[in-house]
Amino acid sequence: MTWTLATLATRLGLDWRGAPQTPVVGLCEPQALQAGQLALILDARRLAQLPPDAAGVLLLSADLAEQTALPCLLAADPRAAFAAALDLFYPQLPLRHSISPQACIDPNARLAEPVEIGPFAVIEAGVQIGPGTRIGPHCVLGAGSVIGPDCRLGPRVVLGPQTQMGERVIIHAGTVIGADGYGFYKAEGRHHKIPQVGRVEIADDVEIGALVAIDRATLGQTRIGEGTKIDNLVQIGHNVQIGKHCLLVAQVGIAGSTVIGDHVTLAGQTGVAGHLHVGDGVVAAGKSGITRDIPPGQRVAGYPAQPMQQEFRERAALRRLPRWLRAQRDPE
Repeated sequence: MTWTLATLATRLGLDWRGAPQTPVVGLCEPQALQAGQLALILDARRLAQLPPDAAGVLLLSADLAEQTALPCLLAADPRAAFAAALDLFYPQLPLRHSISPQACIDPNARLAEPVEIGPFAVIEAGVQIGPGTRIGPHCVLGAGSVIGPDCRLGPRVVLGPQTQMGERVIIHAGTVIGADGYGFYKAEGRHHKIPQVGRVEIADDVEIGALVAIDRATLGQTRIGEGTKIDNLVQIGHNVQIGKHCLLVAQVGIAGSTVIGDHVTLAGQTGVAGHLHVGDGVVAAGKSGITRDIPPGQRVAGYPAQPMQQEFRERAALRRLPRWLRAQRDPE
């Protein structure tokens, strides 16, 4: 697909600068910018790294545009505009109202129209699927699960019984939602299973990456709040409650019955112990170990997690320790 600078700007609702007939045939990273390509520039450093003979079109803010002679699309929010451009150049395949003859669908399941069901999907009794939803190949939807409209389940997604899912939920390949929580008690030297009979509830506009595990509750529900985005390889234990618009980055682990507030960010490999409360707006740096309740709005790092500034001061002091020890051993 080919656009001109002027027509692309009109379609995206942006101002532009440069020759109106400048062609745009694709999108690329700034370091690969060439004629016919559009690149996103977020800061002056990336702009300065463009080669002197760079060609193409830049998508950036108006103040950065003053620092280049290249044709530009001007956006108050360049990231949002770039996402819209990606949708134009790489649109999703349209939904096909098709059910593979190789799918196994219980006669008591209820499927709205249109839906798309891939080969070898298994849909058990009592499942409800809303209109506009796509179920990928080899998915398993447990008995009594409810999937709302316009959802997308990638290949090999597994939903345990009674999973509840809102609208526009995206789940990537290989994720398991609603497996039994990790609950045992010890008697006479042996570990005995505590039955896990709850469910998982996923609110609207949640996106869950590949190979994520979200355990169903012992009783009641494990819940993922509206708009939360979960990266690949995240583990969420039973009865965990996650608020709205949170970000959980790769390899985060949250133990059972912990409550995560709204707008919380847990960076990669952060671990959260069980039965804790992490307040609204908390940000935890990568590899943090949260072992106590965290009040709203705090930024924490380290293990055990503590306020970021304190953690960074202690790390700096630790790096100075060898020099201090040498000075004590060999005083001048």
